[in-house]
Amino acid sequence: MNVLFVLYHDFTSNSASHVQNLANELAKLGADCAVCVPSNVASLDVLGGDKKFQALLYEDVLAGKLRFVPDVTHAWTPREVVRRFLASAKLPGKLVVHLEDNEQHLLARALDRKWKDLVHEPLETLDRVVPAHLAHPLRFPELMRQADAATVIVDKLRELASPERPVEEVWCSADESLFQPVPVNYEMRRELGIGDDRKVIVYPGNVHASNASGVRSLYTAVAVLNREGAPVTLVRAGRDFAEYLEQGGSWVQPFVKDLGMVEHKRMPQVLAMADLFVQPGKPGEFNDYRFPSKMPEFLALGRPVVLPKSNIALEMRHGVDAYVVPEANAMHITTAVLEILRDRELAARLAAGSRQFFDERLSWKQGARKLEKLYASLLSN
Repeated sequence: MNVLFVLYHDFTSNSASHVQNLANELAKLGADCAVCVPSNVASLDVLGGDKKFQALLYEDVLAGKLRFVPDVTHAWTPREVVRRFLASAKLPGKLVVHLEDNEQHLLARALDRKWKDLVHEPLETLDRVVPAHLAHPLRFPELMRQADAATVIVDKLRELASPERPVEEVWCSADESLFQPVPVNYEMRRELGIGDDRKVIVYPGNVHASNASGVRSLYTAVAVLNREGAPVTLVRAGRDFAEYLEQGGSWVQPFVKDLGMVEHKRMPQVLAMADLFVQPGKPGEFNDYRFPSKMPEFLALGRPVVLPKSNIALEMRHGVDAYVVPEANAMHITTAVLEILRDRELAARLAAGSRQFFDERLSWKQGARKLEKLYASLLSN
């Protein structure tokens, strides 16, 4: 079985590690895999671990450099850059489209419009204003109808798939050769000037319009914790695509270490600095339709995790697998962190529970077997 994955961005995207691990596991099951990206194929180097697949550019595929004829093309999200490539390539075989975000919400936020209004705009207007990295209000639904099947990262995303096509839920996981329970990385902390007496929250993730308010809540909680006498430092990794801190964040900067963009292969050492992790945000049209890709990495390290009652948290036990709050706003984050820091028994139980949840529920092997079964069923028809 020959499988071509089509990524919407280069290998620095969070989705790239998902595709890498699934392709590697499919290769172990006997599939021949390739992954193509729109640009910067050299960014493959930022991913650690094995790479049992051919990596190439869209233009390489169009030039005939793909080493096989694909039986299945798996489009990793229906965003315009992917859809346009598929339209140009006219690849044979079956088409599967992966959904990992509420694409309607992302575009509406980016254009500051309502989705219900956008779908009534003329096609020519939308073609001018919809950026390549987001989904098109008219062309996205058409692509889902053309696809032979869809995969979704959380079940809620079935709402955006075609009801006439097979849909398979495939959770993301983490590379266990990179992410595993390890002691706190005090050496890296000291290199950053963080004293051993301080507690550390590590938050790796980009900031964009849809999660800016959540990330602001995390920064606010860190400032409040320090004001309340809890010495907590936030180590942040990622890029900013939206403004989210008033006054440039001067009120919280003494308690933040910003690393900027960090290569994925370095992320295990960065995450190991943490005493606990926090996933900010609240239930709603953004978080309910996603599975934060950093969450399996948090859980794999066996640290306490605070997160809102949405997506993966709906499957977790509060006080056992994670500290689940109704909404991970500044108030709830502050309360949760203080309780975890003050209650060693709770902290130990959450640490053990997070890793146990990872071991029992999250596995790239499980995901690859689901994909293999889906692909086989499509090819048999």
